[in-house]
Amino acid sequence: MTVRWGILATGRIADTFADAIAASDTAVLAAVGSRTQDAAGRFLRDRAGVTPHGSYEALLADADVDAVYVATPHPQHAEWTIKALEAGKAVLCEKPMGVNHAQVMAIVEAAREHDAFLMEAFMYRTHPMTERVVELVREGAIGEVRHIDASFGFAAPFRADSRLYRNDLAGGGIMDVGCYAVSMCRLIAREEPEDVRAVANFAETGVDAWSAAVLRFPSGIVAQAATAVSVGLPNRVTISGSDGSIRIPSPWFCADADGHWRFEIRRGAEVEVVEGQSAPLYVHEVDAVSAALGRGASESPHMSWADSLGNARALDAWRESIGLVFDMERPERQTVPVHGRPLAVAKPVMRHGTVSGIDKPVSRLVMGCDNQPDIRHAAAMFDHYFERGGNTFDTAHIYGRGRMESLLGAWMVNRGVRDDVVIIGKGAHTPANFPDRVAAQLDESLERLGADHADLYFLHRDNPDVDVAEWIDVLNRECDAGRVRAFGASNWSLERVRAANAYARANGLRPFVAVSNQFSLARMVDPVWPGCISASTPDWRAWLEAEGLALFPWSSQARGFFTSRFDAVRARASSGVDARYGNQPSADEMRRCWFAEDNFARRERAVTMATERGVSPIVVALAWVLSQPFPCFPLIGPRVLTETAESLTAFGLALTPDELRQLHGE
Repeated sequence: MTVRWGILATGRIADTFADAIAASDTAVLAAVGSRTQDAAGRFLRDRAGVTPHGSYEALLADADVDAVYVATPHPQHAEWTIKALEAGKAVLCEKPMGVNHAQVMAIVEAAREHDAFLMEAFMYRTHPMTERVVELVREGAIGEVRHIDASFGFAAPFRADSRLYRNDLAGGGIMDVGCYAVSMCRLIAREEPEDVRAVANFAETGVDAWSAAVLRFPSGIVAQAATAVSVGLPNRVTISGSDGSIRIPSPWFCADADGHWRFEIRRGAEVEVVEGQSAPLYVHEVDAVSAALGRGASESPHMSWADSLGNARALDAWRESIGLVFDMERPERQTVPVHGRPLAVAKPVMRHGTVSGIDKPVSRLVMGCDNQPDIRHAAAMFDHYFERGGNTFDTAHIYGRGRMESLLGAWMVNRGVRDDVVIIGKGAHTPANFPDRVAAQLDESLERLGADHADLYFLHRDNPDVDVAEWIDVLNRECDAGRVRAFGASNWSLERVRAANAYARANGLRPFVAVSNQFSLARMVDPVWPGCISASTPDWRAWLEAEGLALFPWSSQARGFFTSRFDAVRARASSGVDARYGNQPSADEMRRCWFAEDNFARRERAVTMATERGVSPIVVALAWVLSQPFPCFPLIGPRVLTETAESLTAFGLALTPDELRQLHGE
């Protein structure tokens, strides 16, 4: 097929890519979009038959464009890539795809949602030399890979207004060319680094002028990545193995002006030269996109979505190690979602219910705010959830020692949505589970949240040595003061909840309107944490149905038991969990808390039903919770956007009472 390209932005790299399109037999340049009509016209002065557009929006609306090359400065990549995907265009986005992992995650989710092609433009990945290097490494040409040394750096004079040094354009070596070195290390290692340590020297603008990182991979491979915008570096890659090494003198631009490329394999004193001829570098990139689109693919084998996400994580870790946070990433600057539009409910797939005492609809799936590493990640997660109709957020005084409440508070302030959301707070956790600690902890929680009240407040743990009357009295005082709209109990026994509500009714006081205990299709064999109580028992379920009391179950999806991690954990193999983006349950925890024969049988039935319905087992498990005959608002703890999206599909799986009993084994 002949792909009709549109180029979005008209800088130097856009000119290079336009030349590559002209030299390709698989593509044509159909249109160019710039910020002004004059700029678009100047870019096309020597290119006849191409439509100039005076805005990026006009380019995306052009029906004669199949694919868009996003060539803007770094901070604009995410916004315009997402908008291009929404417009139904295939997208090749210049590296780095996003300024951070959160942005790349939002981009990839947009591609997934719109079933559109997306590729990050690491052009060297599409070159035949790179393919040959990878092939030889996989074949064991140098034995077991043990060390990788990759550098990409150049000396550019310092100018505060240069894109290379501007903080507001995410300048510096790491983002501009260090991303190449990291991507090569990951390509060769075939895994994600488990540790990244780095040092750097900074320019006056606060970006890295030159820096080096050491990446340690789970297999034992150690890689060194060096980058600079103020120092000329060797710009080479050496891959060292147990039986020799591969030395690549030009890993990034690959071939010379005549298309000749070469690298060496060294085994002791023996030197083997591997060489070949190729088309111009960027032509290979153009043709790689054409080939993928011709196959109807949404990803390229040269740079998959998972690859881009992994590279972004590694770059985040590199910058974290040297303490580099761009000004645009600071909490007060996170004012709009990644796509650049004001936050609004755009795709209302969420369902809602009501809870006594709360004057807003409550999302049937509640976003757990207990595993967001920073405001960038939190904002991307919360925006995605809100835009799909989610409005209820669960947090607690102890989560992240208050950091989770602060992240939620910053997001609400930045988006101006406090009146649109339901805040669930929790306090009085062991060892501070005494009535006289409620007010002080609530003071701190509300300050962190930037709010004057919590919509629903749970006592996080019970203290059986305290009379239920004292708990009900203190919570009623907080309601009377307007600092809590309604309240409930988390990890309380059924006996104690009954006693508390009996006291409230007898004395004309507000009762518990909800309970937040563990509840899932899988039985909690052993408490996840000390003092945890499950509401999955027959007496709990019967009482909840009879009373109509709302249940806000935590670990509603059994903390990974119904995911593919189960097989690896059961086989005692590596489960490939990246704990940097959330408090991931350990393999030992899964075995201790969920491994039992009755749960294995439930999981097997869920897997069978999932296969029949065309969903994943975890969706079946969540649908089971949502389908209970009492008000149920499961708490979910997605670490990435794909997990939120998958959880939302549970609303499309209706289960009959017979199916509920069958899944549970009744």
